[in-house]
Amino acid sequence: MHWRSKLLALAVSLLFGTLLFCFAQEKTLVVAIEHDVMTLDPGNHRDRETETVIRNMFDGLVTRTPDMEIVPELAVSWERPSPNEWVFHLRDGVTWHDGTPFTAEDVKFTIDRTVKEGMIAGQTSPRKGLLGSVTGAEVIDRLTVKIITSTPWPALISFLPFHEIVPKHYVEEVGDEYFAEHPVGTGPFKFVRWDKGVQVVMERYEGYYGGSPDIPPVGPAKVDRVIFRIIPETSTRIAALRAGEVHIATRIPVDLIPEIEADPNLQVMAVRGTRSTFIEMNVTKPPFDSVLVRRAMNYAIDVDKIVDLVLAGLATPIPSLLSPDSPFYKPLEPYGYDPERARALLAEAGYPDGFELTIDCEDYLKDVAVVVAQMLRQVGIDAKVQVWEWGVLKPKLLAHERAMWITDWGNGSLDPTGIMHPKLVTGERGNYSGYSSCLYDGLFEFANNVTLDPESRKEAFHIAQEVIYYDAPMVFLYVAQEVYGVSRRVANWRPSPDSRINLHDADLMG
Repeated sequence: MHWRSKLLALAVSLLFGTLLFCFAQEKTLVVAIEHDVMTLDPGNHRDRETETVIRNMFDGLVTRTPDMEIVPELAVSWERPSPNEWVFHLRDGVTWHDGTPFTAEDVKFTIDRTVKEGMIAGQTSPRKGLLGSVTGAEVIDRLTVKIITSTPWPALISFLPFHEIVPKHYVEEVGDEYFAEHPVGTGPFKFVRWDKGVQVVMERYEGYYGGSPDIPPVGPAKVDRVIFRIIPETSTRIAALRAGEVHIATRIPVDLIPEIEADPNLQVMAVRGTRSTFIEMNVTKPPFDSVLVRRAMNYAIDVDKIVDLVLAGLATPIPSLLSPDSPFYKPLEPYGYDPERARALLAEAGYPDGFELTIDCEDYLKDVAVVVAQMLRQVGIDAKVQVWEWGVLKPKLLAHERAMWITDWGNGSLDPTGIMHPKLVTGERGNYSGYSSCLYDGLFEFANNVTLDPESRKEAFHIAQEVIYYDAPMVFLYVAQEVYGVSRRVANWRPSPDSRINLHDADLMG
């Protein structure tokens, strides 16, 4: 019996060692993000950080490649049988993380839940505006669904990547509030737990259908587990990256890039983002009710110098609100830096001695605001900077109480509807400047609700960019690069312009 006991002990030891080896080989990829997610319900937020976490557990009808090309995902194809109808043919064999088959009922449920009033725990989805004139959806058969719009809305496909499909059966069974903290999706990773304020943990879904065939490799995720760890402080994110505790760190400031580049185990990865930065002016009150003064501001600010001095060259100057990556971008000649012309325009407008001005901003744009103030002082404007919390500043902007502020606006759709419409169409939600132009509004009405011709739509948006160029309700600054610190162990991943961190194909080496 003695030898049997020894043999049993040896077997147990070997088994335990094998298990330890297997666990040691498990690949866990950790991403450090700046703030916690707002929810894990794809339909109940307007937050990029929340979106990037959710995107790894849920798929949409379509998605974007890292080059921002729109490709099929849960849909395999689509057509437009009439101006107000889009028919999508869905991928067969897809299952939710609980094993239930994905069908057209889920798509209808998701669309209706997004655009109809009071569908999420009695509240209306904050993402409703990201579906334009969509009024609902109809099931044609198990794998075919029709999306209906109230007007011809050509931008639909550009906005669909913002919308992940949710499971009708599960949401109806557990309710909106439980779903928001215990999600079930169709994506490459399934939910494990959410330690609020600390991390979101997910693991590979072995039954994953493989993802978009246009983004190879197709198949299950490469890593076993993904953790999105919340680390608000930049220095702490970088320290965790250098210690090997995280593998991807977001939002690296330009002044800390050399610290990462000096570490042989790390690399800096950057991509031009989709967030335009600009200076808005209150056009409803003096002095910025004068177009001469607004043009003077454009000539007084050296955008190239701001990009070089503050952003270390990691930004692209823009002559309008659109990113150069937008297919609707018109390459207008920038105003250029001309302080003499700025002074002449100020004098012509009745301000030969300038005026006093406070430039408002949030803390992350303070360095830019300080340089802008210095430049304005060079043309006789007594400018100073005031830093605000956004929650305090926004109501004042909506009430048109402030004169000038520096801000930015993300436009992951790359369609003018995502930025030029909310920022400058009369009365829209982001139009803090009070700008109003019948011509500009009419061009958007034509482009979004009248024409079906892509070239006519593009021409309308080109004219709209010329209108705001000459009306100058803003000083157009730049589109900055999104900068990440990345461990050299990370393979098959690169940043996306829309700042989503898609980890389906990412792997850990060594």
